[in-house]
Amino acid sequence: MVKRKTLAERLKSYERDYRKLAARLAEVGYLWKGSIVRQTLTCGKTGCACRTDETRRHGPYAYWTTKVKGRTVSRLLSAAEADLYEEWIKNRRSLQKTQRRMFALSKKAAPAVLRKLKQEDKVTG
Repeated sequence: MVKRKTLAERLKSYERDYRKLAARLAEVGYLWKGSIVRQTLTCGKTGCACRTDETRRHGPYAYWTTKVKGRTVSRLLSAAEADLYEEWIKNRRSLQKTQRRMFALSKKAAPAVLRKLKQEDKVTG
């Protein structure tokens, strides 16, 4: 038989988990919007080997894509820019994942916190 946690134990567990998530936020580095795509391309020359052999295509070329005022904008990047922005985009995605987990945990904790407040009101009221 599984023993249910008491209200205080659940709140303590939620608080501990939330603090761990909050600590992750302090470790997040720089952030960047958008995404990076690396592509190999064929050129317009009819005699070029890139047209018949996929392994001999030109590139890879890195493109950064984002939305600006509702429109998609893309820009060709240097290798250094692409590597840097990929790291920062990864940081942003990690931040968003942590934030979603914090919201989910808050949603679970809310009924327990409200129940505790209600119990405290009964004791003091």
